[in-house]
Amino acid sequence: MAGYGPGTVCCCTGPAPWTGTSRLRFGKAAIPLPRPAAYHLLVLPDGSWETVECLAAMIRHHATVPTVIVEMSAVERMTIDALAVLVRKAMRLRSVGGQLLLAGPSPAVRRLITRTGTGSVMQVLPGRAAAVRFLARDGRTWHDIPLTEGETTLFATGSVHA
Repeated sequence: MAGYGPGTVCCCTGPAPWTGTSRLRFGKAAIPLPRPAAYHLLVLPDGSWETVECLAAMIRHHATVPTVIVEMSAVERMTIDALAVLVRKAMRLRSVGGQLLLAGPSPAVRRLITRTGTGSVMQVLPGRAAAVRFLARDGRTWHDIPLTEGETTLFATGSVHA
């Protein structure tokens, strides 16, 4: 599976959501493989559509792991169009075995997420530390890694909104 770093070999048949692992198949037996315990931390300075679209493009082109925490403490308000971009990105990260966590959204942003019912797609947590604790519930020690400089293969090319 692409996006797990150079030199990593993985022939996965898909995520096993109850364990946070993928399964490697040898004949009829399946051996669970853990996802890398790494995440990207990205700070969202405002809730405008343009800024959120830029953040989504950064994830699409430079992410090397499928788990992303978006620090939103500086975002006072967000448009529904900007939220839709985050929802699409969260769904895309899920499709490659990851997730999008929103850390520290304002009460107004939380109300928008509740009103639109999009909280089931993106986990909303009170802050960055709570997001890392949420990830660590699987017993692994998670660490932040920066986005890469070049394009990655985490997402297949060809989709405009990947």
